[in-house]
Amino acid sequence: MTRWILSLLIGLGWSLPSAAQSVPDPSESPLWHAAVPSRGMPTVSGARVFVLSRDHDVLALALDDGHELWRRPTGEREGNSAGYRVAVAGDMVVGGDWDLYAFDAATGTPKWAFHPTVGYAPGYFIGAVDGTRLFTGSGSGHLYAIDTATGRELWRTEVERWRDEALVTVFEPVTNGTLVVAGYTVYEPQTTGGLVAVDAVTGRERWRFRYPTPADRPRPVGNAGAVVITTDLAIGTAEDGRVWAVDLASGTVRWSLPPLDGPFDGIITEAPQESRGLAVVGHRLIVGSITGYLTAYDLGTQRIAWQYAQGWLGSLSWGTYTHADGVVYVPFFSGFIHALDAATGTVLWKTVDHTQSLFSPVAVAGDRVIAAGRSGVWALPVARRPVPSTPR
Repeated sequence: MTRWILSLLIGLGWSLPSAAQSVPDPSESPLWHAAVPSRGMPTVSGARVFVLSRDHDVLALALDDGHELWRRPTGEREGNSAGYRVAVAGDMVVGGDWDLYAFDAATGTPKWAFHPTVGYAPGYFIGAVDGTRLFTGSGSGHLYAIDTATGRELWRTEVERWRDEALVTVFEPVTNGTLVVAGYTVYEPQTTGGLVAVDAVTGRERWRFRYPTPADRPRPVGNAGAVVITTDLAIGTAEDGRVWAVDLASGTVRWSLPPLDGPFDGIITEAPQESRGLAVVGHRLIVGSITGYLTAYDLGTQRIAWQYAQGWLGSLSWGTYTHADGVVYVPFFSGFIHALDAATGTVLWKTVDHTQSLFSPVAVAGDRVIAAGRSGVWALPVARRPVPSTPR
């Protein structure tokens, strides 16, 4: 809702406060810009950038200057591209449309397509790659492992069975090589959800954690965003705004963080149904919100380390926020990307032109940040944390 309200206000002539210009805007001097209307998160491998176009194409661009190397259609035609990601596995690049489509990363030669015999929409929820295995969720309640060399289904797990036409979605999975962990939602009259972990080799369920429904105020508790894992934790968020950390080995609760408590400084005054992005950067857990508040917690103590309040920019994007060298890159659904020092919350740079429509997670490669949106693909300079001065 916030995204559309913000877009309407901008269209009516509402402008950003002049304070938005007090921090460098990297898009004023991009390293390059390719005018290819794109969708979702780009991926970088070697000297190539891979991205999904809005018109069902997978493209390879040169990392150094953005010129197009090859473009191949997925073969789907209805509407815009359904998926949001491309993944690289060895010499293959896999595009997530409604289904999955693989191409030779160097030449773009089509290699295989995966159309599940059971379930649907695996390309919409493309997740992690581990060696030659690609893990993906679906809109049908299934979690899949695909052989990236052949497109063969290695295993399929039904995370939750449909009941009385209640839809089930399994979101983008993550893996540590041993376990595959995903968030899921069961869309019932009282929406529920949680986290599930399965064996990465067999797909057999190892544990499941269902988000508790608040006793004092029943609210939807479907999965509300990304899932991240550490060496010993799996962390996810429920639609009531609570963040849950469970033991990665057993699925038992270790701790939780409460929903944000308003009032907020933006258009939204409360968050009745949250969507939350996540990132773990060192000892910081960074959590977004539809309220526009970005909060960093200390992983050890769960105390707030800093908070960045930008509600007037609209909802923060969900998904996993990209980070590199202690900098986290956070997209807003209003089309802006802000780069912050993960340790302190200091803003290092931010884009200020909403027409660039950069509201998806970015890729970071060396000295450049690759962002994609309706305005095309952009290579921006990475944000640099200040170097502490040396006492004399």
